[in-house]
Order: sequence, then structure tokens, then C-alpha cells
Amino acid sequence: MPKVRFFRTTNGQSVAYAIHGSGPFLLVPAWWVSHLELDWQNPDFQNFFKLLAEKHTVVRYDRTGVGLSERQRSQFELDDEVLTLSELTEHIGAQYCSLLGISCGGPVATVYTQQNPHKVDKLVLVNSFVDGNDIGNEEIKRALCALVSASWGMGSKAIIDLFDPEMHVEQRQLLGKIHKDSASSEMAHSLLKLTFRMNAVDAAKSLIKPTLVLHRNKDHTISVDAGKHLAAMIPNAEFKSFEGKSHLPWIGAESVQIVNEILAFTTGQPTQTQNNNNQFQKIGDVWVLSYAQKMVHLKDALGSIG
Repeated sequence: MPKVRFFRTTNGQSVAYAIHGSGPFLLVPAWWVSHLELDWQNPDFQNFFKLLAEKHTVVRYDRTGVGLSERQRSQFELDDEVLTLSELTEHIGAQYCSLLGISCGGPVATVYTQQNPHKVDKLVLVNSFVDGNDIGNEEIKRALCALVSASWGMGSKAIIDLFDPEMHVEQRQLLGKIHKDSASSEMAHSLLKLTFRMNAVDAAKSLIKPTLVLHRNKDHTISVDAGKHLAAMIPNAEFKSFEGKSHLPWIGAESVQIVNEILAFTTGQPTQTQNNNNQFQKIGDVWVLSYAQKMVHLKDALGSIG
């Protein structure tokens, strides 16, 4: 588990962050709701970021309002997210870095890069978007916001269904617990509304840094068309699509390929990272056994493991 540290923003809020790995900085803007400690309990999540950390000093953080960061928050604008990223970059002394914008972290990374081209080497955007209007129709977005506000449990389940309709039950249970422990229903609702309002079109059009856009072609949360629109807005951006339905890049057989694409782009060298996610681990009441990119889930029972 990477050590968790804190810094205080100019408006007095405490932000939790974690650093691990070695090499040039790779900053990962926060996504919808997160929890630095609980996210790391997910073996797929842990493996994804460990692989990135083989070539980079990876920096993740919980945005204000969620996780281990200050839970009180009253302002919900894209500029607030960009300011947090900017102040964290200054705090850790990262004079130069690459950015990895995943999902709603993408607009934050895009705007920051446009505002600070002298600080950014390369930009990678995964399963992301440039305009919140590209994320489904207004009726669906209103329904999701209302469900999260009315029932955090049901709202989380609906969003997990969108994240990955084929996610294993124990992964669903773990992600549902992370959601509930990461934020209140009111905070999750406010941050979801912020996601739908995000617009980085103007910033994208004037980007001058090398950019790679990666997207799964059957993503039900943010469609591949939204990813194509994002790439089309950025001058000379490179676009690549992958097979798969999961919105979360660390889940699925393609996750190692996604890491390889990220590292090849950020390092400028062909990279063939191997999946070292061989597991013998218990998640809830299920044992996860994996080897050579194959995974088996066994219900815990007397004599099942021994």
C-alpha cells in the first residue's frame, strides 16, 4: 500500500494523495469517487497502477469531498478540480510530468495541460470525454442523478452495471462498498452532476502537447463515439480503441494492453509489460485465484482452500 500523505489547498481543505514507483511523474486526476486505501484492495486496480509505476512515479489523490480528503465541499466546478490538481503538482515539486486522465479525470487533465503546457510532457486520456453532453441523453442523466440522491445503494448498483455489465459479483460487492465508504449520497450526486456539466472543448482545441486517446469500443458509460469526439477536438491526437465493455481500465483482459499503450506513449519506447497479477487472495467470502491471465472465483467453504 503506497503511503498516504496530505496537503492543504489555498482554500484550507485537506487533500489526500499517494505516490509510488520511480521515474518521471505521472499524475492521475481524481475520478468520480475514490478512496486511496480501499481502491488499493482491488487486485486488478493494484496491478494496473503497479505496472504503470515500473516506469513512472505515479501520483493519485482523492478529490475534496471523497475518500480520505476533506469531506466538506460546497463548490462544484471544473475549475475547482483543475486548481486542486495544480496545487498538488506544486506541492510535490513536479516541475514536469505526464498526465493520465481516466473517465471524468479527462477534462481536468485536458484543461490543466492547456493552461500549463510548460509543465506537461504528454497527455493520455482513457475512456474519457471532452463535453458532458456526450455522456448519454439528458433524461438518462437526470434519472441517474435522482437515483443516486434517493438511494445511494441502488444508485451505485446502477452505475456499476454501466461500468461493466459482466463484472464478477465479488468485484461488484467490493466496488459498491468503495462507493459507499468513499462519499455520501449527497456528495456522489453533486459530483455526478459536475461530471455531466464538464466542458473542455475550448481547452482541447488549443492543446499543443502530444496526446493519446484510448477507449474501449463497447463502453456503456462513456461511448466510444465520445472518445472519438474527444480525439477529434485535439490537434494531432492519436486515437486507439480496444475490445471490451468495462469502463474501468484496470478490469478485463485488455488492461495490460492498455498499460503497454500508455507506457509506450509516455516513455517513447516499445513496452511489453507482463501481467504479474497472479493472485491467491480472499475478497469477502470469495477466493480469487489467477495465473497466466486466467482467473477463477471460488466460494469460501470448509476445505475449499487448504
